[in-house]
Amino acid sequence: MNFTIADYSIFFTIVGLTVVAAFLGSRWRAPDFSKIAEWSIGGMKFGALIVWFLMGADIYTAYSLIAIPGAAYSLGGFILYSVVYGSISYPFLYIVATKFYRIAKRKGYITAGDYVRDRFDSDVLALLISLTGIVSMLPYIALQIVGIRYVLDAMGFPTIPSFVIAYIIVAAFVSLSGLRGPALSSLIKDVVLWGVILTVIITLGIRFEGFGPIFAQVGPSHYLIPSKLIVGYITLALASGISWLLFPNLLVGLLGSKSEDVIKKNSVFLPFYQVWLLFLAIMGLIALANNLVPNNISSLAFPYVLSAYFPTTFVAIAFAGIVIGSMVPAGLQSLGAANLITRNIYLGIINKRATEKQQVFWGRVAVFIMIIASLIFALVPAASGLIFFLLTFSYAWLLQTLPAIIMSMYWYSLDKYSVTAGWVVGTGLVTYGLITVGFASSLLPWFYYIYVGFLGLVVNLTTVLVVHLIVKILKVKVTSKLTPQELQ
Repeated sequence: MNFTIADYSIFFTIVGLTVVAAFLGSRWRAPDFSKIAEWSIGGMKFGALIVWFLMGADIYTAYSLIAIPGAAYSLGGFILYSVVYGSISYPFLYIVATKFYRIAKRKGYITAGDYVRDRFDSDVLALLISLTGIVSMLPYIALQIVGIRYVLDAMGFPTIPSFVIAYIIVAAFVSLSGLRGPALSSLIKDVVLWGVILTVIITLGIRFEGFGPIFAQVGPSHYLIPSKLIVGYITLALASGISWLLFPNLLVGLLGSKSEDVIKKNSVFLPFYQVWLLFLAIMGLIALANNLVPNNISSLAFPYVLSAYFPTTFVAIAFAGIVIGSMVPAGLQSLGAANLITRNIYLGIINKRATEKQQVFWGRVAVFIMIIASLIFALVPAASGLIFFLLTFSYAWLLQTLPAIIMSMYWYSLDKYSVTAGWVVGTGLVTYGLITVGFASSLLPWFYYIYVGFLGLVVNLTTVLVVHLIVKILKVKVTSKLTPQELQ
């Protein structure tokens, strides 16, 4: 496209305002960053509106803007699993997240690793769960980076240098502002993207006199899920739906809430963002029906729809929205992983007497470590395919922490030996399964195309039950630093 100087000015103004807002987060509400909770989870002071924007910015990211239209273009109806799992996730969060929040606020926890350490009286298990969260963030942050590749190309920017500059800026504002940076910048990000998506869907709906002609032109065969993928569709939707609390970045946003009531309200109102996914899937169908995407590169579906039907000024605004829709969530994801590094590796293993100031310092260092590692990950072959699979890798590994984090809140006699054995077997199977398909998918053709994360969780839970029975029979002593009353 032939962007004008005015278009570039608009693009950089929107991106620049978002970055400035993120840096100004360091001064928002006069935080005391000598305290780790103030830096890492905003001191648990955010109200319902801020958390709504913050969680929306965290959940609906470059994955939504690039991967959903791309998957609708190439996979058709299968991508609607992403709409289905949201309907599972929010009721699940309403119940489970509020319980975790209550325990964390009472005990001063900042990460899931903090909870696991006390719940099972085990630094080793806490370390394993934390490492899972850290590793799982790499493909998630890489997804945000890869998601803006085509925007940068379309605007004529050199891709790799642009990646590096954008994400070093992300690391800088997160390091300086902690959670307050992404929280403040999420207001701009979400307002821009709501405006862009509603404008696109209304304008194209009028242009095509409804989307019936598009659906008819694509044909019903594209919407139907192939029979061989039915098991994969169901297991991917179910597994994704129950795993949101396990994501370190989402937990950061939830713990930033000032009360359980804030979490409950957002579990009710955050589903409004789900309409994005349907609208964006339609963009992929428009690109397919009108043969807009060169060389069938599915991730170009949304950018090329914008380019085909809108003036360059609007495209520049939309592209700016995609870029900040990548940077803001990446900031939250790097912060979530940095909290785990700080609390459960540095404080938990290396220096158990670390002061809060030392924790904040190493948290800031850890943010840069995560961003740099994710930039490297974004360049490996596994990150160059259909990018929505990158997110499903994260889900698959994080699902293996479900017994340690979620089940343990309700099953007090659950022991560390059972949970550790289940984690080892489940994580091993997930990693093996991804290797067998060359990290090009998360569905296993050698087992009915089942979602690898779901299969890992089934084996994980089976192992937990068997080992727990053995522990009971052998009367092995188990301990916990939390009483049953503290888990209420």
